[in-house]
Amino acid sequence: MPLTIYRRHSADCKVFDLNLSPKAIRFYQDCSCRIWISGSTDTQRLPRQALRTRDWKSAEAEVQALTAGGKDATVHGLMLQECIQKFLDAHQANVGTKALGQHKLVLDRLAAFAQARNKFFLRDLDTDLYEDFKTYGLVGLKSTSKSTLVAKLKFFLREAYRRGWTLEAYAEKVKSTRAVYTQKQPYTEEEVSAILEQAAKLDGGTSGYATNAQTFRLLLDLMLETGVRVGDAIRYDPRRCTKSEHLWVYSFRPGKQRKAEKAKQHEVFLSERLKLSIDGCDWFSKHLPFIYRDLDDSTAMEAAVYERMQAIGERCGVADCRPHRLRDTFAVRLLLKGIALEDVSRLLGHASIAVTERYYAAWVPSRKLRLEGLLAKTVMNSGGY
Repeated sequence: MPLTIYRRHSADCKVFDLNLSPKAIRFYQDCSCRIWISGSTDTQRLPRQALRTRDWKSAEAEVQALTAGGKDATVHGLMLQECIQKFLDAHQANVGTKALGQHKLVLDRLAAFAQARNKFFLRDLDTDLYEDFKTYGLVGLKSTSKSTLVAKLKFFLREAYRRGWTLEAYAEKVKSTRAVYTQKQPYTEEEVSAILEQAAKLDGGTSGYATNAQTFRLLLDLMLETGVRVGDAIRYDPRRCTKSEHLWVYSFRPGKQRKAEKAKQHEVFLSERLKLSIDGCDWFSKHLPFIYRDLDDSTAMEAAVYERMQAIGERCGVADCRPHRLRDTFAVRLLLKGIALEDVSRLLGHASIAVTERYYAAWVPSRKLRLEGLLAKTVMNSGGY
């Protein structure tokens, strides 16, 4: 039944004095009794309900708007904003907070870009608009960030096609953006010494890492000696260490993992000196040496480490002083000592050796020498090729 408006008259309404048929009474306009609506549009059924207006012409206008909106939805499909929200709601169970934030960022930018061009329905967007969005809607981003966001956009488009929100597989038509990765820059040995020296001199403050300089320095030592990320270093739990033949083995679940994946364990190695130093230092909390607030606030503690290192860098003249460069320094030190790239990749916990090579290719001169040495040994043993 199409949308219909009608009056529900009060008992003292004058319409009952006019000797009209029941149908004429329902559609009588010349009174101020409540107006009700019921029926369906092309896309939805409205339960019987009172309108907020008692004016018949206003009620007719509302019916026209609802009918037109239903026809728009039939022709154009779902609104872009509705698709975005449905996607984010469904996807949040599969990814972490950071990844979900990246999805939201690129999709919010897409919505604003499309609306500025009077495009409000997802099916109104085409390949040309998506390519223009990549060109003009993501201006100012580094190639790595742009590549990540375009990948998130294409994931959304695949889901949109799968769920029938779009009628074309735009994810296959929109080109990916190539990321240009800059080579990692480790600290020099002089910079490492200066940073650790200044870290041990932290003084002041009644909370956080500044209250315990020696333990904070050990946190930096842990990142430098094992290559773990700052978030994993903060969560370091000595109870998960076991003594091996030469070193201590620390097994843990890295914080940087896909939410939907099966939890993976990673192992790193601590020297006897570092293990015993951490065991014997003043801990920031009863059970964990580097946690000074609730574990749920680990992001805030990561930021605190970053801020402390920035301040240390200013004091000792080290530019770009931040925690992740300790991980880079760990990797480069090993590569320069001739450790195979494959082994360094495993120690860093990278998903593949390709990731390691992408960032540390410039620091693998030893790889060439190692291959040359192996080949030379083969030639000498066999008397030639």
